[in-house]
Amino acid sequence: MNIKTFCVFLDAGHGGLNPKLKVPNNYTTYPSKCWQHKNSLFHGYGWFFEGVFNRAVTVLIEKYLKDWGFTVINVYDPVLDLALGQRVKKANFASSSFSGSLYLSIHGNAAASLDARGFEVYTSPSQTQSDIMASFLFDEVKETFPNWIFRTDTTDGDSDREERFYVLTQTTMPSVLSENGFFTNYKDALMMFDPVFQDNLALCHARAVVDYVKHLGYVF
Repeated sequence: MNIKTFCVFLDAGHGGLNPKLKVPNNYTTYPSKCWQHKNSLFHGYGWFFEGVFNRAVTVLIEKYLKDWGFTVINVYDPVLDLALGQRVKKANFASSSFSGSLYLSIHGNAAASLDARGFEVYTSPSQTQSDIMASFLFDEVKETFPNWIFRTDTTDGDSDREERFYVLTQTTMPSVLSENGFFTNYKDALMMFDPVFQDNLALCHARAVVDYVKHLGYVF
């Protein structure tokens, strides 16, 4: 199977920035999906906007995948916080045109405890093709950032966590959701804001996609 017949659907979770409005109200999901730190600038006045981070990483993933010959379709809007149903419907409809596909949703995490930090990857419950992709992604991120914290659930023999998130249960293709650090934690937020970190993280996701499609028997 040729890689050009495989499609990756990219979803940068949540909304982006509306350039017509002022910080922090130019963030389309304010006051949710963001956090204000008192000791750094971040995206403006200490605010860290998850949707902005998600888009920065997703754009880099898209670039790597397209450079390597993949077909990529974005299911998110550059600014608006599209409903989950719209994103999934777009992917499900378009997937019938390809021999295989994958839904990849990029996020930053948040917690009430400001000490929480680290990386997580989610799939739907039970063992599916999504678990294979999640394992490739987990391994790539752990190899690249060995000193980071990795939050896992190994009760079923692999490292991914399982939840019934909409994008994981309503998609008709294997789907993986990554939580790439806690923007509510200052140390993680500094990492996540770093363009070098974003590029390396994107490369991990892109390499994991390559690992996955090679496992399926696709050739470049």
